[in-house]
Amino acid sequence: SSGINAEYGGEEGEWKGADQIQSDLVTLSDTPRAKWTALCNLDVIKKRNKPKAPPTAPKAAPFFLQTTKELVPKFVVEEKAPEEKESSKPLRVGESDFQRMLLANTGNTQEILRYMDSMPTPMLDLELQSLSPSDGGSHELVEGFLNFLGAAHALRTSFDLVQAYTNVFLKYNRQYLMETASLRKKLAELRNLHKDQWADLQRRIQEVVCVTNFLKNVAL
Repeated sequence: SSGINAEYGGEEGEWKGADQIQSDLVTLSDTPRAKWTALCNLDVIKKRNKPKAPPTAPKAAPFFLQTTKELVPKFVVEEKAPEEKESSKPLRVGESDFQRMLLANTGNTQEILRYMDSMPTPMLDLELQSLSPSDGGSHELVEGFLNFLGAAHALRTSFDLVQAYTNVFLKYNRQYLMETASLRKKLAELRNLHKDQWADLQRRIQEVVCVTNFLKNVAL
C-alpha cells in the first residue's frame, strides 16, 4: 500500500527511519565522527601538519666573493631580508550564503543545520571565525547564530553537531559575547538549556546502565 511504500522509501523497499522518534529524546546525526571532531581541533591539526620550514634550493655561491675596502679586507656577508610572517587568520571578502541565511531570520533551523553539515570543515571554521565585528562580521551575525544555537538545542536533533558548533562558536566569539550586555542574557539562556539537556541525557544513560546491569546479573 502507499503507506507502507512511504515508510520504506518507495518502490525500492529501502527503510527510512523518522528524524525524531519522540520530542523529548536526543537524536544524533549521521555525520561521521571524524568530521565534527576535526572541526573542534582544526587549529591543532593545522599546527601539526604545518611544515617546520619550506623547502629551499641551496643558494649558488658567486664567482667572485666581494670584500670590504679596508687595510685588511674581509668578505662581505649579505644580510637576509626579514621574513614576512603568515597571517594566522584567513580572510574572506564579501557576505557569504551562510551569513545571508543567518540574517534572513526565517527560523528554518533544520535548513541551516543541513547547510552547515554540507560545508567543508575549513570553510565552516572560517565562517564561525568571521561572525564578530572585529573579524569582519557584525553584531547581527553573532546574535543570529546565538539564536540559531538556542533553536537547535531545543530541537534535540543532530545533538553531536550542535555541541561541536557551540564549542567552536564560543571559542572564537566568547570575548565579544562577554563584552556585549545585550548578548549576555541570551548566552545565559543557552547555558541553562544546555545544562538541562545534559542533565536529562545523563539521567537516561544512567537508567539504561542500571537496566543493563540488572539483566546481566539476573538468574535465568
